Amino acid sequence: MDDGWESVGCAACGRQESVPVVVVPMADAPGGRSAVVQCSGCGLRRLDPRPGGAIIGRYYAAAGGQGYNAYAGRRRSPFKQAVWDVLRDGGSRPAGQAWWSRLLSPLTGVVASWAFDINVRLDRAEGLRVLEVGAGFGDLLIYLRQRGCEVLGTDLSESGAAMAKASGIEVRLGHLAELKLPAGGFDIAVMCHSLEHVADPGVELAELARLLRPGGRLHIAVPNGRAVRLEHDGTDWIHLSAPLHLWFYDAATLTRLLERHGFRTEAGPRTTTMHHALNAWRFYFFRHGPVAATRRLFRFLMESVRRPDGGDILRVVAEKVG
Repeated sequence: MDDGWESVGCAACGRQESVPVVVVPMADAPGGRSAVVQCSGCGLRRLDPRPGGAIIGRYYAAAGGQGYNAYAGRRRSPFKQAVWDVLRDGGSRPAGQAWWSRLLSPLTGVVASWAFDINVRLDRAEGLRVLEVGAGFGDLLIYLRQRGCEVLGTDLSESGAAMAKASGIEVRLGHLAELKLPAGGFDIAVMCHSLEHVADPGVELAELARLLRPGGRLHIAVPNGRAVRLEHDGTDWIHLSAPLHLWFYDAATLTRLLERHGFRTEAGPRTTTMHHALNAWRFYFFRHGPVAATRRLFRFLMESVRRPDGGDILRVVAEKVG
């Protein structure tokens, strides 16, 4: 396709046929537009057309790296970081928690399940080997290492890897399959807002299945391809992030992809109903003003009662079978 843009088939079923969901104006794209389209076969949504591998880097550079503070390093104050870690402890429940932390766990666990897209349980074994794909500067890995885990990250950003190294975290540069990590070498794998960025999610999931031990767990968080806000707000949806987000999974399509590559979901994928609501309101506030932003928020809340699967973020924990 012209100027490095490409059209690809569905990652789940291979079909090319699709129907448009949201048209996205893109000055660089052929015809000045791209679109979120839905596969006519299985329903997986994707960006079409999209930047190919030769040009995608320019869009990350234009977004300031990746646009999500993924490469900026920790910037929380010591007090805020301490609060952050206590909340995470409630979601992960590591062995050796202080008595007061264990006492607060019922409350902090509820907050953690709402506040963090990924919560790795640490009460099942000590010394868990954790791999994070798309680790950025290693924020989650810093926490997990402090709780006794052996950690390794991967990323494509040299600046992200450098920031991680400054915090004592190893982040290897390159695409996951090219790094030739040892088979069965990890107990836990994490893809926190990275599976939507990869050119071929099937390649990524197949490699993660090779790297995890039998019974190992894969934690995934991605934008929800059936989000209420995507359908109502279109190009204003805060998680659209075109052209960096290439895939928009829903619970069914993500489950099928995982099963195809040897994973079994635990209790099924779930979406967050209120997650990021404040950030979304602020985003719309600065674009459209307080009245429009508040109206959108209430419309989202009302629609979420009818559609509890319509939250912005889709989260899943899957176990490697065999």
